[in-house]
Amino acid sequence: MKENKNENEKKNESNNDKSEVIKQVKFDHYFKANSWPEYNRQFFDQLAPKYDQANLLHSFGGKARMDLTAVKRLPSLPSAMSTNAKILDLCTGSGDLAILLAKRYPNAEIVGLDASSKMLAVAKEKLQRLQIKNVSLLYGDAMRLPFPDHSFEGVFISFGLRNLLDPLLGLQEMIRVVKRGGFISNIDLGRPQHFPWTFLHKLYFLNIAPLLGKMLFHRKEYNSFYYLAKSSKFFMDQRELVTTLKALGLQSVVNYDYYWGAAAQQIAIRPIP
Repeated sequence: MKENKNENEKKNESNNDKSEVIKQVKFDHYFKANSWPEYNRQFFDQLAPKYDQANLLHSFGGKARMDLTAVKRLPSLPSAMSTNAKILDLCTGSGDLAILLAKRYPNAEIVGLDASSKMLAVAKEKLQRLQIKNVSLLYGDAMRLPFPDHSFEGVFISFGLRNLLDPLLGLQEMIRVVKRGGFISNIDLGRPQHFPWTFLHKLYFLNIAPLLGKMLFHRKEYNSFYYLAKSSKFFMDQRELVTTLKALGLQSVVNYDYYWGAAAQQIAIRPIP
């Protein structure tokens, strides 16, 4: 008897086989690669010099406010405030979240990891310019983290989980390296549930944003606004992510919606035995 598969299972399968995603987001029209990680690296290497401007335009300046609120919502764990604490910022990109984490946890060491060397170069220049001392940067794979078990008081990822070959494996790695009692937090696009936000969300992300990106930002190169819109249908929304985090054994799982659910943050705690 053939087993019926729910939407979450189908998304997990498509996350392990990215051939359909590559076709839908048109990566193969612009980049030459043999694997999803290599497509992704080329995409972010191209985007790196414009990444911050793209976020500013795409969110009409709102992403900076959302990031600040999201970091303020992280737990004030005594262990995270100590001088030997370590917080991991996965898929750190241009370093904006690592900088906010450094201010939120001034006594901790913030480790920013990314698979794009050009993104890390942007982050390094920013850290030097702002004279942020408690952030270190590392090139690496979020699905094969180069850290022992229980290394961090907290693990943070923003708009990065969707880009992994296997988001579930990425979450399992985050759980592995966080200490018991520590936090895991994810931010990404979500899906509004109620009219008119459902209609406006589809109108903007699927139609207006890609057009803006093409006309104002990405001339004769890959349109990052198109990727963000098209890749969303292959990625879990906030409700599915909450279910997944609970299924992985995390506790105190909460979700915060931003922009009426168009973006969302999940925070969870690794339980203490």
